Amino acid sequence: MQRRFFAQSSRALSRARGFTLVELMVALSGGLFLSVVVFALARDASRFYQREGRMTTATFAGMIGFERLKNDIERAGYLSTPNIQRDPFLATTIDSGTPAGLFSLAGLRIMPDTPNLSGNASFALNATAGQTLTPDQLVLSGSYSATDEFPIADASTGQTIFLQKDTPSMARLGYIGATTSAQLVLLQNVFGAAPGQILRVKDQAGRLYFGQIAAVAAGDQPSITLLAPLPVRSSGSGTAGLRGYEVGSSANVVNIVRYRVMDLQNSTQGSAWKPLFDASKGAPGESSRTELVRDQLDSTGATVAGTTDVVAEYAVDLSFSVLGQLSPGTNSATAPLLAQAAPGTTAFAQYYAANSQGDYPELVRSVHVRLSVRSREADRTTTIPGGFYRFQVDANSAARVRTFQADVALLNQTGVQW
Repeated sequence: MQRRFFAQSSRALSRARGFTLVELMVALSGGLFLSVVVFALARDASRFYQREGRMTTATFAGMIGFERLKNDIERAGYLSTPNIQRDPFLATTIDSGTPAGLFSLAGLRIMPDTPNLSGNASFALNATAGQTLTPDQLVLSGSYSATDEFPIADASTGQTIFLQKDTPSMARLGYIGATTSAQLVLLQNVFGAAPGQILRVKDQAGRLYFGQIAAVAAGDQPSITLLAPLPVRSSGSGTAGLRGYEVGSSANVVNIVRYRVMDLQNSTQGSAWKPLFDASKGAPGESSRTELVRDQLDSTGATVAGTTDVVAEYAVDLSFSVLGQLSPGTNSATAPLLAQAAPGTTAFAQYYAANSQGDYPELVRSVHVRLSVRSREADRTTTIPGGFYRFQVDANSAARVRTFQADVALLNQTGVQW
């Protein structure tokens, strides 16, 4: 019985239909084709996600840098001067011997097409394609490292300015109760660790004095020593010049802040940023990438060491136009005539003369600012379609661009009517 059962089962199995070799090959080929399609779709989806992620990163980084730029513009002229050349309260002599940074000191100065990036490979490609970009440079002055004026105790020599120690400004600085070494660091954080920053002194009558800081000293009698003495008034004579005990007078630092689009990796200032460039080298356009850079200048116009910051990576354009009063000395009973001026116009040349003499930057009331940044990776191989939608990074690649715009009021220059 068992032998007969197994024999019948074997015959039944031998009669069961199986897959032929052709069928197996067709099935395997179809499965392989489907796998290739799925892999291609997954690859494209991943690439699209990465590109969108990079564009989102560029957008957020650009927004953060743009907000910092806006905030600095809003503070322009704070505890400084709208224009040192024409300030009626100025008691310091400004002449050809005055250091360059101090000579052209103003709340806000705009230099078109500075620095000139026409030699940059990517900018040259865009110019060839009909999209010529000429970023502007912005120089601001104000008290950016502190928000306080510091009351003066003694300025009898005009060269060493002693500050009052037990004051609210010193308390907010954290000076009171700190060790002498910590006090020195606090003062250097405000007035500069190296010589060259600008000190502004306002006397009891509201007159303004500007000088170059040489050194600061801490202790019970904190002081600021200048490279050259400020004018000192003789006993009982004249109305200009500092007096011995300047009770009611104050001192503060004036910082000069500069914004510009730079090819930083090919500049001597970019050595500290080498790891940033090494992390992305090899991609299209990396050898000619540009950034929005913020740094500080001293009274001579030189860059203060250690102050160079990358505010926005892959910045490709920075441009300004201003809204200002057309003529100085407008009668207060007459509504001032305002004009919108962009670089290259006659009104703009009135606000910003090339040699910083005879111009009227103090009459600017607001600034229209535009910042453009590109994505890190190029995502198109077509040419620029017209309008600022793409930035060509090499001969065959173009990257998307995000542009931020705002109108910023200069609150510290609102009432200037010189």
